[in-house]
Amino acid sequence: MKKNRILSAFAAAALAVSAMPLAGITANADDDITGNTMLTADELTLNKVVSGSLPGGDNDWYHFSLTEPSKLNIICQNPGNKWFTFRLYDEKNDNSIVYEAENTGSVNATCYLTEGDYYVYLTPWTEVSSYDLKITTTSSNLSFDGNAENNSMTEAIAVDFDTNYNAQISNNDKIDYYTFELPKEARVTFNFSGSFDSVDWSLYDNEDDLIKHGTYQKDSENDSKITKRRSLILKAGKYTISLESNKTSPAYGQYSFSFNALENYGETAVNGIIPFGDVNKDGSVNSSDASIILSYYAYLSTNKNNPETDMNKWVAEKYGISEEF
Repeated sequence: MKKNRILSAFAAAALAVSAMPLAGITANADDDITGNTMLTADELTLNKVVSGSLPGGDNDWYHFSLTEPSKLNIICQNPGNKWFTFRLYDEKNDNSIVYEAENTGSVNATCYLTEGDYYVYLTPWTEVSSYDLKITTTSSNLSFDGNAENNSMTEAIAVDFDTNYNAQISNNDKIDYYTFELPKEARVTFNFSGSFDSVDWSLYDNEDDLIKHGTYQKDSENDSKITKRRSLILKAGKYTISLESNKTSPAYGQYSFSFNALENYGETAVNGIIPFGDVNKDGSVNSSDASIILSYYAYLSTNKNNPETDMNKWVAEKYGISEEF
């Protein structure tokens, strides 16, 4: 029951009640059905606090729209310390529940959602509950059209090399597909950064056959995000990569990625530098590769007792760079 309901509605309800026999009166009945069902949901003003109460048998419904993929911070508190149920429904996906808190005294949650129409449902668990609700939204600023549904290989978004893209694993859009064309054999480097704990990935060839797959995770629980740089030597052709919410431990959030391709990946000299190739696997051979090699030899000179003699292994462990996606 919303606090902003029109007073005349209560007056009309009072007159109706006075004409009824005592046996027909139900305690805490909500005579104003506005907002009591999904079809009569009240419009929710985002980024503002909405207050209401839930008498016995009452439900409150709100509706809001997102015009672009967004990050939502949801806070719903019960000053009376009573229990209630909170649900968030996605109209575009058959009114499926994208977030739920059953029989709770408060909600403090973050959701990542696509553009579309959504409904909030509140119902008391036992006694009368009052609540304060605020949903704050922030644009995800994605690099792709918010209407893009790249949820299958046939709908994969074509991406270019040497371009950084921003995207999102959403609570209601859990997998993304991207495709790229490789004109010649090259070492392809995939740079990935994601603000969540884990993500599953798969790489497919031009026949849509799976080449490799795995899971990216934070290197440490203290890390604020996943940061990976992985490389593979690939033949010319079309490739598709998928990024998906981890199946065993679902996580959602924003991420960025880019692809680099180095065709002459075996070169040993560039601009007078001899770095033995693309050591840091960033898609180019330059002074940064030479710097890593100098660091490696400095390591050898100061760690003469059982040093790591495999430079590639040392580079992988120290810099998180390895020869695989």
